[in-house]
Amino acid sequence: MGDSGPEEGAKGVTEGIKGKAKEAIGSVTGSDDLKNEGAAQQEKADAQRDAAKKEAEAESARGGAEAAEEKQKSNQ
Repeated sequence: MGDSGPEEGAKGVTEGIKGKAKEAIGSVTGSDDLKNEGAAQQEKADAQRDAAKKEAEAESARGGAEAAEEKQKSNQ
C-alpha cells in the first residue's frame, strides 16, 4: 500500500492532461460532449491527486507513530 499514493498521483496527472486535451479539442471543434468528457476527466484527476496526497499524509503519520513507539520502548 505504500506506493499506491505515488501511483495514484501519477494517474491523476495523466488523467488531468488527457482531460484538458479533450476539453480543448471539444472547444475548438464545438463538441459539447467532448468538452464535458474532458471536464469530467479533470474532476477524476483532481480526486486521484487528492487521494494520493491523503495517502502520503497517512503514510507519514504512520511512520511518525512507529518512530515514537520505538523511542518510547527504548526509554523503558
